[in-house]
Amino acid sequence: MSLFDNLFGKKKITKEIKETETALSRRPNDSNLLKKLGDLYLKTNNHESAADIYVRLGDTYNDKGFYPKAIALYKQAQKINPSWAVPLKKLAELYQVQGFAREAATQYVKLSELMEKVKEHEKATMYMQKAAELDPVHKKLNKKLHSFDVREKAMLETTPGSGKKPELMQTEFFDLNQELDKEIDELSIDETVEITEDDTGVDSVFRAIKENAEREGANDPLFLYNMGLAYRETGLLDEAIESFQKVIETGEKLFDAYVMLGMSLRENGKHEESLQAHMAGAALEDVTPDMKIGLLYEIGQTYKAMGDGAQALNIFREIQKEHKSFKDVDVEIARLAGGG
Repeated sequence: MSLFDNLFGKKKITKEIKETETALSRRPNDSNLLKKLGDLYLKTNNHESAADIYVRLGDTYNDKGFYPKAIALYKQAQKINPSWAVPLKKLAELYQVQGFAREAATQYVKLSELMEKVKEHEKATMYMQKAAELDPVHKKLNKKLHSFDVREKAMLETTPGSGKKPELMQTEFFDLNQELDKEIDELSIDETVEITEDDTGVDSVFRAIKENAEREGANDPLFLYNMGLAYRETGLLDEAIESFQKVIETGEKLFDAYVMLGMSLRENGKHEESLQAHMAGAALEDVTPDMKIGLLYEIGQTYKAMGDGAQALNIFREIQKEHKSFKDVDVEIARLAGGG
């Protein structure tokens, strides 16, 4: 592209942005305008503005109850502006509302890490507490968390005089004196064992919460499938692929999941894997002839994307024999055969 084209292209995008901003000021909740403006900001590498628009768009879907789309947009915002806490907070709250506690805990852990980076230690501890509370089965996490909170604050306080016993801190989460008594009663201490790792430090607590938060995800196949669709629509292909793979692991909605997995893999440039996914879908026992034709069409599209026009042409011609008006096979055949 020439320098002139480059400059012209930039001027054109700038004009589009101004026009879209003006239109959006009149219709602030128009999802089409929000999506267009977010994409335009992204094209100009204005990541902060793009992330803000994607969050606004996510809010509109959230308000309407379209939670998978809202989640996908919040994730997109977080991906393009990783240092912004708002998308993570919205993700955590939305997961929590839907009952996906471990997914919410994962977002709170990320928020904690973000707060630690900007030296917001109190907020970091608060989000760590939220993550731990969402997973009450693992009491050890809560104890590690409280222990870290106590140790951190103790390090910031002045050292008391030797003649006076320091008062133990009372936290808003629990009675520390009571908890320490319970801990001592429960512990069987072997003083000969050397302590090689401090598991109450912030890194260990983050690691422990992460391991437990990620151990169990949302395993509902319908939710995962809808998330995959939302991710794909938003352009988060890696996340879409992961969601469809998880659906397949559940053993439900297999055909639909294989179809969408194959399409997402193709769009992500993973053509061989796309073919394998579609072949696996075609091999399912309850697949009807019409369903197989649909898969055959997607396989043809994959060969076309691979640059194997001859194989794609053969497949489209095979489809046309049985279903002359299926989708756009006549157009595909004309293009591949050199007819336009």
